[in-house]
Amino acid sequence: MSIPTMPNDVILLIGQQSQSQADLHALVRTSRCFYLLLKHLLYQHNLNYHDGDGILQAAKLGSIPAVAQFIKEGYPVKDRPSHEGEHPQVSGFTIPSPCTCYMEHPILYAAEYGHTELVRYLLVSCPGPEEFKNNLGETPIHLAARSGSLSVIKALLNEGGAKVSMLDTNFTLAPIKEAAVNGHTHVVEYLLLDTLNKHDYASSLLPFAAASGNIALVSMLLDLGAQINHKYVERQAPRKALNSRGRGYESTALSVAVSYGDVTMVKHLLSHGADVNLQTGFRTPGRTPLYMALEKNDNEVGKVLLAHGADTDDEHVREAIYQRNKIALKMLLAKHKMYECPINLLDVAAATEDTEIFQILLDAGFNEEAALLEAINRGQEEIVTLLLAHGTDHDLPSLCKSAVGVVIANRDVGLMRVLLRYGAHAYPEDLEAARLFAPEHILKLAEKFPLHSRRKRDMYPGPFVAYNASQEGWLLVDQDWGSTRRRLW
Repeated sequence: MSIPTMPNDVILLIGQQSQSQADLHALVRTSRCFYLLLKHLLYQHNLNYHDGDGILQAAKLGSIPAVAQFIKEGYPVKDRPSHEGEHPQVSGFTIPSPCTCYMEHPILYAAEYGHTELVRYLLVSCPGPEEFKNNLGETPIHLAARSGSLSVIKALLNEGGAKVSMLDTNFTLAPIKEAAVNGHTHVVEYLLLDTLNKHDYASSLLPFAAASGNIALVSMLLDLGAQINHKYVERQAPRKALNSRGRGYESTALSVAVSYGDVTMVKHLLSHGADVNLQTGFRTPGRTPLYMALEKNDNEVGKVLLAHGADTDDEHVREAIYQRNKIALKMLLAKHKMYECPINLLDVAAATEDTEIFQILLDAGFNEEAALLEAINRGQEEIVTLLLAHGTDHDLPSLCKSAVGVVIANRDVGLMRVLLRYGAHAYPEDLEAARLFAPEHILKLAEKFPLHSRRKRDMYPGPFVAYNASQEGWLLVDQDWGSTRRRLW
C-alpha cells in the first residue's frame, strides 16, 4: 500500500505508536498529508514528555500559530506550570529529587524578544501579566524594559492592566532601571511621564545610565534635573551593572563610568560638573575616581581625571607601584611631589622587584637607605645593585644600621658579594657576631670586608639610648646621626 492511498486511521495509528519526537518529526516531513494529520501529535508529545518547552521556543520566535496550537493541545497557559521531572544528578551530591520549581511562561519570552502581537494574543488568555514571573521574580515589563521594547510595554500597561513597580528587590531592578542600564532612552522617557518628582527619579537613574554608555540618555536625565553627583546606595544584593560589592555600596555616575573605562562618558560628566574627587564605594574607606582608574590600570581615564584637577596622595602613588604602572606613576609624581609622601615609596617598590619602577622613584628623590635595607631583607640583588650604583650609602647612617651586618645575619652570600664589589665596610661587632654565630662559609666572606676603625656605638652615639631613672624610661641621648664617611674620613 502506497502512502497516498493509506487510510487516515492507519496514519494516525502509526503516529501514535511512534516512540520519540524525532520519529514523529520524520513522519511529519514525509508528506503534506502526514503533516496535516500528525502535527498535533508532535505538540502532544512535547507537552507529555518535555513539559511543553516547545511553546517557549515558539514564543521566542514570535510564532502565534505555534503558540496557539500548544494552547489548543492543552498547555496550561492560564496557570504557572510546574516542572515535575527530576534535575540531573550532580557529582558529589545526593540522588536526584523531584523538582518543584516553576517553569517560564511564554508571555515572558514574547515580552523579552519584543513580539508585541504575540503578547497581545497571550493577554487574552492570561489573567494578568503581573501574575507571571520567572524564578528571579522578573515580570514581562522587566524583560521588555531590558530589551527596549516600548510597544510591548504599552500593550502590557494599556491592554493587560499591568503596573510598573519603581522598587528594586533582592534579585531584580525596577523596570525603569533595567531600561536605563541598557541605554533605552525612549523607554526611560516613557516610564518617567507619569512620575512625580522627576528630578529625584532622574538622579537615581543617572549611575545606571552612565553604565550604559549612552550620552543621550545621560543628557536627558540631566535636563530633567538629575543631580550630577547623586550617590546611589545599594540596598539589595550586589548589582553587577554598577560593580558594587554588597549592601551599602555607593555609586555615582562618574565612578561607574570610570569603572567601565568609558573615557567619553567620563569627559561628558566632568564637563557637566561631576566632582572629580568624590569618594564612593563603602564609606570607610571610600575610593576616588582616580584610585579606581589606577586599580584598573586605565591610564587614559587617569590622565583625563588628573587634567580636571583630581587630587593625588601617597595611596594613589602606592597603587600605581603595586600595579607596576610606569606611565601612571610618572603622571602622579609630576603632580604629587616626594616631600608630600609620608611613607617612603621606595620601600613599597622593593616589593614589586621592578627596577624600572625603582629607578623612577630614585629619580624623584625618595629615601634610598630605607629602600636599601628593605631590598636587603628581601634578598633582591638587582635592586640592591641599582641602589648602590646610584650612590646609596651602604653604611645606612640615617638608620644606624650596617648593610654588611644585615646580610651576615641573613646569611645571604649573593648580597655579601654585591656589597664587597661596591666596597662596603663592616663594623667590628658585625665580624664578632659572624665569628660567634655564622657558618664557616659566611665567616670567610665576612672576613673579606674592610673594617671600620670604630665600633658602631662610637660612630653613632645618638641612636643608642640610655635609661633615665628619674623619667622612668629609655631616652635618646643625642640626635647627631651624621654621615659615616664624614666621621671616618
